[in-house]
Amino acid sequence: MGVIIGDSTDTPAAAAPKQRDAVFDVAKGLAILVVLGHHSSSNVARLYTAPHSISWWGLNFLNRILSFSVPAFLVISAILSARTLIKRPAVLPFYGRRLPAILWPYLVWTAVYWLAYMVAAPSSAAPRVGRVFGYELTGPAYLMHFKDRLRDVIWGKAYFHMYFMVVLFELIILLPLAVAYVRWRKPGFWEIMATALVIQGAIMVAQHYTRLMPYPGSNALWYIGSLLPGAWIGANWEEFRAKQRQYVWPLVGICVVTLILFLREELKVIHRIEADNYLSNGSLTIYASCISILLLTFSESITKRVRWCKVLEPLGRTSLQIYLIHPGVMEVMERHAIAGALLKTHLGVILAPMIMFSVTIGIIALMRVTRIEKAFFGRS
Repeated sequence: MGVIIGDSTDTPAAAAPKQRDAVFDVAKGLAILVVLGHHSSSNVARLYTAPHSISWWGLNFLNRILSFSVPAFLVISAILSARTLIKRPAVLPFYGRRLPAILWPYLVWTAVYWLAYMVAAPSSAAPRVGRVFGYELTGPAYLMHFKDRLRDVIWGKAYFHMYFMVVLFELIILLPLAVAYVRWRKPGFWEIMATALVIQGAIMVAQHYTRLMPYPGSNALWYIGSLLPGAWIGANWEEFRAKQRQYVWPLVGICVVTLILFLREELKVIHRIEADNYLSNGSLTIYASCISILLLTFSESITKRVRWCKVLEPLGRTSLQIYLIHPGVMEVMERHAIAGALLKTHLGVILAPMIMFSVTIGIIALMRVTRIEKAFFGRS
């Protein structure tokens, strides 16, 4: 079973033709490659290139271009979950199936990254007395900072990538409302895109003035641009498939314009010039939403290429595992002099991502062979 909750292959009642399933596995495979590229580009730029060199600039621009990685997964997740809701509209059973499947690996890997921090910083594991709900407890000093650890769980801060699991959890909670709106209003494709943009803009303005969300990027409300279009496509999948070619070139044009606007603001950030947050966040929202839909359309064309499918489908089915593990591999490589060894070869930019990917896949294979994969991910 793949990373995205609500896959149409989950139950016989939601079964779909083989071609249909391949589209989503391929899309998830492409999306996880985008995630790896997004994370590794910033990592290798920092470790293996000279600041402001040609390779440094290239990697930094690549990192910004691939900033749609999380929205892409959210769009796919919304599509698959919306299709499930349309076929089986009972909301509570939907929550009962989906939410525990996200919560278990999230809590397990939050604990894994806490443990990894204490191993890397032994002083944080020293015994300490702390107060939890008025009771005195003795435990590792790191865990006794109860408010900080509670923040980690609520906002996905155990490690930099864990926020995605929180957003996905909240997206599943909001999805029945989005599907209900789509079924009641019956908007067209461009109407739902415009609606998502207006709502997202209103949320950004409200956040600017109220600061109600301490970490807006860790909240599903920051990704309405993924939620609503995904819910619409899932509820109108056959219509979307029939008309998707009509949407391609307008979406490409929108992507080009908004990417240019986003990169211009990011260039200001790199040069430590004050950027326009409205323009930066707004252009990124539109760009990420549109290119995520284009990725799905591209995935359908790839399903006709057997060789590509043989590579991308397995990646899609293990995308959750890859997502949760690979940042830890990057951290270990940096901490244990592997980065220094690669720097001496002058090929770190190429070799580091390859080693990170290979080690990640190797860990997943080892977990599968030793039959512990399900304990860590809730699936195998």
